[in-house]
Amino acid sequence: MANISDIIEQFILKTIGDDDSVDISRNELASFFSCAPSQINYVLETRFTVDRGFIKESRRGGGGYIKISKINLEDDNYINSLIFESVGEQLSYKRLCQILDKLENQKIISAKEKDIINSALSEQSLAMPFTIKDDIRAKAFKNVLATLLRAKEDK
Repeated sequence: MANISDIIEQFILKTIGDDDSVDISRNELASFFSCAPSQINYVLETRFTVDRGFIKESRRGGGGYIKISKINLEDDNYINSLIFESVGEQLSYKRLCQILDKLENQKIISAKEKDIINSALSEQSLAMPFTIKDDIRAKAFKNVLATLLRAKEDK
């Protein structure tokens, strides 16, 4: 049997359907599923992320509405969100691999480009203390990806 997080995620996905976005009330959703609002927060934070193709906007008042929008892969805001929100100030090698897989699957980068970035930012390439290498990996990945994507726009 699916857990409550899976059920909430599927409900939200069905609610969005073919639309570009949906407004939901965290409190109403929690009441509907007889769960705490923090459970809704958990689903929103882990299942509706930029790297999964969604942007969330909080709207104050009226019980805390949240707008969940599907990301248009051709939208420059998506690329900026992916680079700056997903990567952050530190980037583990595991997280780098997840992002690269997503970019390749969405045809934003090629398999060859993925391999080059992966090789340049691997654990072996950044053989140094833990916290420093994650900082360097994040900065380097943002710069490489931004340059690569700008070059694709020029074509």
